[in-house]
Amino acid sequence: MGRAQKRTFKARANPLGTAAVPGAATAVQSKEEVPVLLKKLSSSDANDRVWAAASASNLLMSEDDSVRRMLLSNGVIAALVERLSDSVPDVVVQASGALHALVAMDHGAAVEVSRRNVFAAVQALIPRLAASIDGIIRNSEESQQLGASGRKLVMLTADNIMSLLRVLCETVPASLNQINDMALAPFIVSFFKVAAKMPPSLVHTAGQLLHTLTDENTTAKRALLNHSDAVSVLFSVVQAQNEDICVSADDAAIVRMLAGAVLMNLKDAAIKQLEATASQSGADIAPEDARLWDDATRAVLRVVSSFIAFDPHEAASQALQLAKTVPEAPVIASPEPSRQEAELDRLRYRIDYVQLALELAANIFTDEGTNDADAEVEVEAGAQESASDDEEDEKDEGDEDMADDASVHSPPADFDEADMNDVLGDEAAAKREAEDAVQQSILGMFIETIVPHLLRLAEPTTATFLASATAGCVPNVASRMVLVAEDFAALNERALGCFNNFLLVIEESLRPWFRMHSDNVAQWWACLVAVAERLLAADSPSADLANTDQQLRFAVLDPTIGCMWTLARCVEGSVPVTPEQIEGLIHVYIQAPSSALRIKAVGALGNIARRHPGHIEANRRIGCFLLDQAIATPLQALTQSSTASVRVAVEPIVEALDLLFDIYGDMEFDYDEPVFVRENMLARLRQLYIPVRKLAKTVDRRKHRSLRDRCDLAVQNLRAFIDYKASERKAAR
Repeated sequence: MGRAQKRTFKARANPLGTAAVPGAATAVQSKEEVPVLLKKLSSSDANDRVWAAASASNLLMSEDDSVRRMLLSNGVIAALVERLSDSVPDVVVQASGALHALVAMDHGAAVEVSRRNVFAAVQALIPRLAASIDGIIRNSEESQQLGASGRKLVMLTADNIMSLLRVLCETVPASLNQINDMALAPFIVSFFKVAAKMPPSLVHTAGQLLHTLTDENTTAKRALLNHSDAVSVLFSVVQAQNEDICVSADDAAIVRMLAGAVLMNLKDAAIKQLEATASQSGADIAPEDARLWDDATRAVLRVVSSFIAFDPHEAASQALQLAKTVPEAPVIASPEPSRQEAELDRLRYRIDYVQLALELAANIFTDEGTNDADAEVEVEAGAQESASDDEEDEKDEGDEDMADDASVHSPPADFDEADMNDVLGDEAAAKREAEDAVQQSILGMFIETIVPHLLRLAEPTTATFLASATAGCVPNVASRMVLVAEDFAALNERALGCFNNFLLVIEESLRPWFRMHSDNVAQWWACLVAVAERLLAADSPSADLANTDQQLRFAVLDPTIGCMWTLARCVEGSVPVTPEQIEGLIHVYIQAPSSALRIKAVGALGNIARRHPGHIEANRRIGCFLLDQAIATPLQALTQSSTASVRVAVEPIVEALDLLFDIYGDMEFDYDEPVFVRENMLARLRQLYIPVRKLAKTVDRRKHRSLRDRCDLAVQNLRAFIDYKASERKAAR
């Protein structure tokens, strides 16, 4: 169990709708043109500088890597950084946009930009931007003189600068110290203060930067917490109504979610700060302070729940319809996308934020749900302990009153049916108390408001599969639809990862909850099975897209089977599985392209095999599969392979062995005699002992110590298991 994998934000095309500079170069005919272009960046003619900056931006973003390399080798980065201090706003906006585009697409260039004094140039620019934005908000005389186009340039420059810093935070960790030293908190928070008066995309950019900057960055967290009103501003945004922030409900929801994401980044540091302050006075954290952050968490979850109420199937249908109506690319490429392409980009942008919401939900539940579950376990355990104590007292009193010759199976003479009702009432009260505590906690809120959305977002759509996503598309759109399919697959994957986090928290701290909610288990299992079946049954695309399509399918199938494994483990295999589904999991194991997916398939099957009594045939099918296909067959092949290939496949074998030890650990299980004994598993395990020992020795302890230790333990356990089962059967004769 752990926090969701850190993600990055997608770059947006023309977020504020800027127009390209007429006549700007989009290609070069020879390398001699590059120095001429760069020379114009320092021309005394402002129009030349604007043209050169726009041309550099176009060429850096072109698909011709050779042109980009020529520009870089001729010092375009230093020239663009210098233009950030230009007196002409058009030059600054083009230079900042070019730098942002460059660092977003080229990691090596991002490192070089961070070394070229860009932070000093940005820091000098920010006060000018802040003053201009303040004037625009106040509608000052100076801002009125700028006109609509001038005000737009100010906003776009701010967007470019914050996007540039955010990408540098994500791609060049060494730049964080310099960005921290810039003390950007007042500037960035100011956009949230006046969100209703700002272009929504600009507030989104500010939120992205603040979220990235406060992720595992103690210095930035401390600066924001020490800012006079940053936290209160973010709180007010999260709790505001959408219409109070933006005209568009979608835009407002993004602003509120980004504010909430920043608050959740700050929460741990804020609590520690409160604890440190309280400890200095020898007191506890004031209840109202602790409640403030708890209320913030609930408010953020409500925002997340609202945001992920997103219909992926409707979005996929919209994407496919747009793709089919995109016109063919003109002979002379236009820098501006078509209307349909712009709509597709906006849809991808929306999906990107749904993924952020899922990441936020997963992290909140990992951090907060465990605490709730632990507290709930204490409540339930305390109630059960009280009931047990009452039973113990009654038993002692009854024993004292029994006649010496009374049967140990007879009830005490003073047995009262009301006493038993009291005991049963205590147990029922304990369950009610546990259930009430869950409903009032973050856990209960997650179950009621988040989990249903997760299962819907986990469902593959027609846009997840390349055969349907690219059907009827003109050639220039097919590549864009591959990106759309990747986005939908990532959305499915993220939703499943969030759901798995939820299951892991309950498994770790509140497993009895599953016994009281078997209907939930059945519903969740059915949803996961439906996802897996859809992934395995969809049509295949053309040969040139087959590999990409398979990668996308298995990228979603892997967490799907992982969730099935976790759910089966939580309920000791008691899921409503059918024989056909067991065969499906075996098929996944056989077709799996990775060791990780085989482990998950083996794990799910192994836990299903533990069901008893009444599931002998299912146990036989799974037990024989584990022994024959998951252990014996690969062992036979692996003993004839190189060390490198052995290392890839060893984990599923060890996992299957560990599961066999658990499944057949007790001869009292109803399946032990008809399966383990009659299938002659003991003799077959004896034959496998030496190959397993040889397999363990192929794992290099110096390079893979934990894996080697696990292999060695499996060898020891196999030896002990063989001896135990042999003695067990002998004693039974």
